[in-house]
Amino acid sequence: MRILVVEDEIKIRKGIANLINRHTEHTVIGEAKNGVEGCEMALKYQPDVVITDIRMPEMDGLEMMQKLQEYGGSWHFVILSGYSEFEYAKQALRYGVEDYLLKPLAPEDVTGLLASIQEKIEKERRQNQGKPEKKLRDYLIENELSSAADLAAYCGYPENGIFRLLCAYMGNAGQEDKNVCSDRFEKLKQSFPEQRMHWFFVESTREFICILEDQNWEQIREELERKLLNRKLSGGPWVWVSERAEGLSGLKEAYERLRSRYVYGMVLGYDQFLTREQVEAFAPEPYQYPKSVENRLQKAFYKESLEEFEEAAEQFLENLRGMPVMPGQIKECFMKMADFLGSLAQEHDRGIYEQLQKLNLVRHIGGAVTRQELEGVFHELVSAFLQHMGRQEDISNYTIRRTIDYIRMHYAESISLEGVAAILDITPEYLSTLFNRVMGENFSVFLKKFRISHAKRLLKGTDRKIYEIAQDVGYGDPKYFNRVFKEETGVSPGDYRNLQR
Repeated sequence: MRILVVEDEIKIRKGIANLINRHTEHTVIGEAKNGVEGCEMALKYQPDVVITDIRMPEMDGLEMMQKLQEYGGSWHFVILSGYSEFEYAKQALRYGVEDYLLKPLAPEDVTGLLASIQEKIEKERRQNQGKPEKKLRDYLIENELSSAADLAAYCGYPENGIFRLLCAYMGNAGQEDKNVCSDRFEKLKQSFPEQRMHWFFVESTREFICILEDQNWEQIREELERKLLNRKLSGGPWVWVSERAEGLSGLKEAYERLRSRYVYGMVLGYDQFLTREQVEAFAPEPYQYPKSVENRLQKAFYKESLEEFEEAAEQFLENLRGMPVMPGQIKECFMKMADFLGSLAQEHDRGIYEQLQKLNLVRHIGGAVTRQELEGVFHELVSAFLQHMGRQEDISNYTIRRTIDYIRMHYAESISLEGVAAILDITPEYLSTLFNRVMGENFSVFLKKFRISHAKRLLKGTDRKIYEIAQDVGYGDPKYFNRVFKEETGVSPGDYRNLQR
């Protein structure tokens, strides 16, 4: 089993992890020092078991369990409790707690309880083996040999009917995004009660798959495009594809056909179901690698100008965003730029080169499916350069440099002082004080100025719509972006753009 340990006392936390690693075959996939960290790690790593203390700072164990239950999913909790807390711990029973462990812990107590939970989990998995979703998943993903008659019997589908296969590549989607998707399909099922459909998530391939009869497809497509495909999800856009299949025996072939279309979201967008007709009709333009950007990056690197290096990197991304070429050529462009920067680092800065080696750029670029994934890898590459170009010797400035590097990589996402402090493993109070002393302004003011500065470059250098630029720099609400921009510059984004022309 995969186990997460949440405990604020480091000796107890490490002791439990070591005990599990020494005395069992289970794996401790993470350790968290409070409920906030525990909740984030549980949603990210999806452990089989969460062992948590009750009383912890920031968010206690009960609050964490309640929050995780709200996200849905199958959680198995074990609470840590002292005798003085036992009555309080009983409240946890309503959150599906399996059992409790009393401090101080004995190895046999932990191993016995985990063995009991493992038996329960295995029983649940055996009970789920006959479900239609499990049968369809095994047929499509695991290549289990099932006849059309078997699938029809398990799933309630007509063996020779006409089906619609809907799939989405979901990238780095978290549990919240998956819940949004499941809720929308539950509502569809209620709206079309005569429509037989089954859906499931495949973690190994990061896919969502739904199989339904082809009747009412146009109504369902319009409903999904209006209420799901255009919705901004925290993990980034999903790539949706659809394919018609004749008979249950045609599902596997249809699935293999449509998976090849995921990468075309890079050029056709993410707000529609990509069809075979759209892919075949796509007419790419001649491919041109932006060699001039290489020269800008090299000059900025030699001058040790962080700002010019960052601006050149952004120009590279902007050139690619407006380039209607084949998806493979977009990947080739990123690969070529990564190779150029790798050679530059190898020749002039061993520290940067060693950092790039750890990033495994070739594998990540080759495995990317969306533009966002490619740009994420590129941001990591650029960040490695910026970090080493701007590094300073004293520990205070090093901490602030890591903070600024994190802002550079994640400014388009939701960022908080508390979240960055947790990543750096320091307290928010210490980071706030240090940031004010070194930078001369507080964290939120710096973040706002950083985002507005980036917005200015996009307003001057691109024709992107203002609401798109707002999202690019971390403002999901365009009206709020307009207000913040005007407060910072004295003019609206539209007026600023007009003044630059």
